[in-house]
Amino acid sequence: MTNEQLLFKQMGFVRSRTLKMLDATTDELADQMPSGFRNSIRWNAGHIFLTQDTLMYSFGGGDHQVPEHYFSLFEMHTSPLDWKLDPPSLTELEERLSTQADRIRRDFSGKLDEKIIRPFQIGDYRLETLAEVLAFANWHEGLHQGVINGLKRACGVENLWEK
Repeated sequence: MTNEQLLFKQMGFVRSRTLKMLDATTDELADQMPSGFRNSIRWNAGHIFLTQDTLMYSFGGGDHQVPEHYFSLFEMHTSPLDWKLDPPSLTELEERLSTQADRIRRDFSGKLDEKIIRPFQIGDYRLETLAEVLAFANWHEGLHQGVINGLKRACGVENLWEK
């Protein structure tokens, strides 16, 4: 298996887990923010979608598929506490997430070893290829899966995979 195949396989696995978690989330639960949390499950889902798309397309070229109003809702350092717009439904977010991985695979197959448009620095970690950006995006999504798990547990949900 090539590194590219491995990264796309990992992206598919991580995304399938995110979608299963969201499928097991009610609309009411999606918007709860227990004490100690500044965001909700809905925010985390939108943030995963926005981040993966903008990372891959801003560093790899091409047009991202993020609706403009998503930036004020789901960018880093935003919070549902500050929303002035109605957020998309959980169903809309799940639909966007379910098609995103295939679109990224289609648009970037054969290109992951290419240098990105400009290096991306995170602290002392420097990303220079699309493969590195995708690996980071996969890690980032897993990080937010952990937050979603924490939100569900803080809301008293015992089985994270059931509504």
